[in-house]
Amino acid sequence: MQSNYSNDVKIIAGKYKGKILKVLDAEGLRPTPSRVRETVFTWIKDSLEGAKVLDLFAGSGALGFEAVSRGASSLTMIELDKNNAQNLKNTASGFKNENIIVHNTDALKFLENDTGTYDIVFVDPPYKLDVYSKVLSTLLKRKLINDSTLIYVEMRNGSNQAVPGFEIFKEECAGAAKYALWRKSQLLF
Repeated sequence: MQSNYSNDVKIIAGKYKGKILKVLDAEGLRPTPSRVRETVFTWIKDSLEGAKVLDLFAGSGALGFEAVSRGASSLTMIELDKNNAQNLKNTASGFKNENIIVHNTDALKFLENDTGTYDIVFVDPPYKLDVYSKVLSTLLKRKLINDSTLIYVEMRNGSNQAVPGFEIFKEECAGAAKYALWRKSQLLF
């Protein structure tokens, strides 16, 4: 019998350190490598305790579950693929007493209807979607972020993206990925 899982991802720190996340074999699903996650979580470590986290295009869930392991108070995961959303729900059930919600829906539709405000947002869509500008603009327009919200954005290495109202304040590349921390622009217009 063939498994539907392509590989495992391990949580690298926090109270769930070492916990294995099963990753489905699905088109466009590319879990964030542990060395990239380590860098990102070093960048955001001072903002994690008690944070409300939104993981758009949740995929493997590695970013969101890592945030919970490191002290986030809530996690909202958005995943369009039905099977993968169910896999994330199954995984979330293993995080005892944590406030984790998985929505099986389109990320942009979710943003258009959401009323929450988030401290940390992960934006890591399949590269072919090219929805960065639309997602970030919607976060701003719908007031789903505040002045201190940190937004992790991952895109194909070599891509350049600028979105009015935002600034990139940390950025690195690893293999095929370019990843950065964004925030609302501190400049007054």
